[in-house]
Amino acid sequence: VEISQGGISQVMRRAGRKAQGKLAPIEQAMQSSEVVYSDETSSRVDGQTWWQWVFGSTQAVLHMIRFDRSVDVIQEVMGDQVAEVWVSDCWPPQMKAPALQHQLCLAHQLRNLQSVRERYPTASWASRMQSLFRYAVHLHHERSGLSTEYYNRQVHRLESLLDQLLQRQLEQPEGQRLQRRYQKYRDAVFLFLHRTDVSPTNNVSEQYLRPAVIHRKVMGGFRSSWDAYTYAALKSLLDTAPL
Repeated sequence: VEISQGGISQVMRRAGRKAQGKLAPIEQAMQSSEVVYSDETSSRVDGQTWWQWVFGSTQAVLHMIRFDRSVDVIQEVMGDQVAEVWVSDCWPPQMKAPALQHQLCLAHQLRNLQSVRERYPTASWASRMQSLFRYAVHLHHERSGLSTEYYNRQVHRLESLLDQLLQRQLEQPEGQRLQRRYQKYRDAVFLFLHRTDVSPTNNVSEQYLRPAVIHRKVMGGFRSSWDAYTYAALKSLLDTAPL
């Protein structure tokens, strides 16, 4: 079949318009989700830096590409609705999302702590925080095979150890910055240990964004805004379909 570049463009434009007209149920499902996972990555649109956002739950996946990385995008998605839990990497706008509680992505925190360890090899605080986070994640994965009494005892021990590490006096500026973060968002560190429907990481969002990162590296970006909107709409439908 021979088809011109203009023909392909028209096919995609029509597909994009139809896909965008089917997003309302996905948006409604996201607004009614109890636990929302969200992340964002840069995207090139018409030579400018935009941002591709993803919002995921057990009910739906919504992609949005906007010339904005502020909380306004989150408010556009959620409207007047409030989620029970919002899982993110601690980007400030994400921490302003309308949610009763937040969960920090421990995968991101482990990487941040590793940077401190690499810069200050003799500093023990970052190493102990990493060990604490890793064991907490392990405990989460093993929860179903543990007795309630043992599990609760381990959670109490982890919470106590975290409080001790957050009170330790640190000299390294990078370590102090992370310590202040965990002090500020203390309730968002181990929330997943108290709820079975919350993950300790935001890996699900990163997986949904991975094709976009590959697309950016290979193709360089989108030539126009409608290209970006079409991609986001089609990706939302394709990612939501298996759920």
